[in-house]
Amino acid sequence: MKFGKIIICVFVAVAAVGCGTMKKSAKTGVNENVDTTAVETSEAMTGILLSNPAEQLAGEWTFMTIDGKDVNTLSRPFIAFDFRENRFYGNNGCNIINGNFKCEGSSVVFSDIISTRMACDNETPEHKVMKVFNDVVELRLNEKKGIQYLQMLDKKGHELATLKSQNLVFMNGAWTVEEIDGETVVDENVKLVIDLDQLTIHGNSGCNIVNGTVYIDYEKDWGVQFQQLLSTMKMCENIQTEKKLLVALELTETCKQLDNSKIALYDGKGKCVAVLKKLHLEK
Repeated sequence: MKFGKIIICVFVAVAAVGCGTMKKSAKTGVNENVDTTAVETSEAMTGILLSNPAEQLAGEWTFMTIDGKDVNTLSRPFIAFDFRENRFYGNNGCNIINGNFKCEGSSVVFSDIISTRMACDNETPEHKVMKVFNDVVELRLNEKKGIQYLQMLDKKGHELATLKSQNLVFMNGAWTVEEIDGETVVDENVKLVIDLDQLTIHGNSGCNIVNGTVYIDYEKDWGVQFQQLLSTMKMCENIQTEKKLLVALELTETCKQLDNSKIALYDGKGKCVAVLKKLHLEK
């Protein structure tokens, strides 16, 4: 979800404007292979200083806690860094934001923050998020079970916020569907293309063209869902493969990188519903 840089109004970092959220659809279910425990506080997460910020801060970071309290709103605030122009973009839980930042090692300063002016209810974390940008002076990284966490600290070393990076970049690209529900797929024409920048999925079921959207679920480790799945209506002999594929995609709740060439998709109970193999396209 990337937003343009033409924003309509300057927003003071600690301004008091009421705001609300836009609900995202999300499935229920617990993946037994996923750790859903709360993020540790700064006392338990010592953190490491940044040595290569441009690389270490790549991707989107979602706010999980602010001032030690969980962020439980349906529309979570997030931030992403653009080191080429020293600008950031994101959402404060209510409005789209962007601005400048200066990062030298672990030291950081945010400035010239601008925002849209959508009126939202008082349940959003907007004001707290903007205050974090105003007060933060240092960034530290932590890792737990392969998940990266970013701590934002004030000048006294107090943890203002903890953000989570669910970097699913390994899902980007073209894939052949190797297995569905434990059964080998013999049709090599069953292919999918996943684009996390555009949050889309499309491909060929072996019969029809399939299109849909990708939703990254930050409530779960490696959480991903495929939504609004549609296919063309041609009838084929292997229509059952298509039906099984669509069901597997609909059931997907999390993913895992098996190796450099394969990923697995899991349902809400931790059962593997599909295995995809990297397709290297000829240039």
